[in-house]
Amino acid sequence: MVERQGIQGIPLSPYQINVNYSGARMNNYSGDASGWFGPQDPLAPFAPSSVAGRQWDYQPGFNLSVASRPFAPIGFTELRAFADGYDLLRLAIETRKDQIVRLKWSIKPRANRKFDPLKIQAIDHFLTRPDGQHTWDTWLRMLLEDLFVIDAPAIYMQRDMSGRLIGLLPIDGATIKPVIDDWGRTPQPYIEKDEIVYPVAYQQILKGIPAVDYSAQDLIYRPRNVRTHRAYGYSPVEQIISTVNIALRRQAFILDYYTEGNIPASLIGVPENWTPDQIASYQRYWDAYFEGTEGRRRKAKFVPGGVAKTFIQIQEPELKNLFDDWLARLICFAFSISPQALVPQNNRATAETQKDLAEEEGFHPLLTWIKFLIDDIIEREFQAPELEFIWGNETKIDPAVQATILSDYTSKGVMTLNEARVELGLLPLPDPTADMPMVLTATGYVPIGNNIEK
Repeated sequence: MVERQGIQGIPLSPYQINVNYSGARMNNYSGDASGWFGPQDPLAPFAPSSVAGRQWDYQPGFNLSVASRPFAPIGFTELRAFADGYDLLRLAIETRKDQIVRLKWSIKPRANRKFDPLKIQAIDHFLTRPDGQHTWDTWLRMLLEDLFVIDAPAIYMQRDMSGRLIGLLPIDGATIKPVIDDWGRTPQPYIEKDEIVYPVAYQQILKGIPAVDYSAQDLIYRPRNVRTHRAYGYSPVEQIISTVNIALRRQAFILDYYTEGNIPASLIGVPENWTPDQIASYQRYWDAYFEGTEGRRRKAKFVPGGVAKTFIQIQEPELKNLFDDWLARLICFAFSISPQALVPQNNRATAETQKDLAEEEGFHPLLTWIKFLIDDIIEREFQAPELEFIWGNETKIDPAVQATILSDYTSKGVMTLNEARVELGLLPLPDPTADMPMVLTATGYVPIGNNIEK
């Protein structure tokens, strides 16, 4: 038997020896049944070859729509209404904001990269008030609101006459409609006649009409949870929309219990001489009377004497049960927040484990998303790829201990003097030797590259 060889002499498996779609070998059957009722030849493609690489099967004329989230079952307005209407969901969103904005941050040089201290100072001053009006904390909270609720954070790049960035202005992401090219992707800049052309990448819809065109140079539109078959992001609120809908009805039920009176689940007897038809007729009347009216449903009603004589209460309605705990856990899980404060107490070890797990699964990826956003701005707008945005460590170190650690690192050449100064939040020294790793000898600091014995 002759062994068939594949690419680079690799033997082919039995399923690769005879590639056959149509089953034509049926007429010349030789003991191989692979062509019997075969899959047949695939249909010839109708689209031109240039369509290869299209990201998703978008609706024809996608760019002509001016609706909010066209072709999506849930719009931005509904998502914001759900986020504002359910107390627990709003608390989870605000808690996550508080956890992020309380962190310190700094602009530091990347490892083994030369940098200009004045650039660090300029970028740090700019990010203190990114839009020229709001502080970093307030500015970031606005951005996170659109990230958590509608996953459509948008920032307008305000520039001066020379094109220099002077402000990062948050824009309502619900007014921004992404524009897609023939392949279903955001149009990218291209070069034409030795000039960079920035095509329209986004449109702002105001008063129901296209108001402003933006290119990728004008607007930063950065959904966090993007998918191949959608032009819009998929926010945590949208991911739990059914659960929030249930929780809203649960919340309305409890509110009506306290504001509209109450009547527990019960059995009410009728006079013994009533016929089944009379009972059914009165039941229909009773049901119709309370149908669709939350307030009326929770009020007692005067009934004929024979009916009122027998009343059997089945149970008192539970205002809080395991279902509420499940809702709280699910909401917190969507935002990677520990549900410890909302559910029955656990032991300390379990609570610490939940807290650490929540930070690992949701908190750190969110901080990474913000870091990449700011790093991109630093590189593109300030031409400083050697610098990066760094989140500070929440763990507080005693100043004396920190001084001992940094002194030990600088004396052994692990860190340079300027790296230690940046760690302390001080400006680097202009002396070139401060950027060189050195070791401490009996005669003083000596650069590592030098001959220490001499």
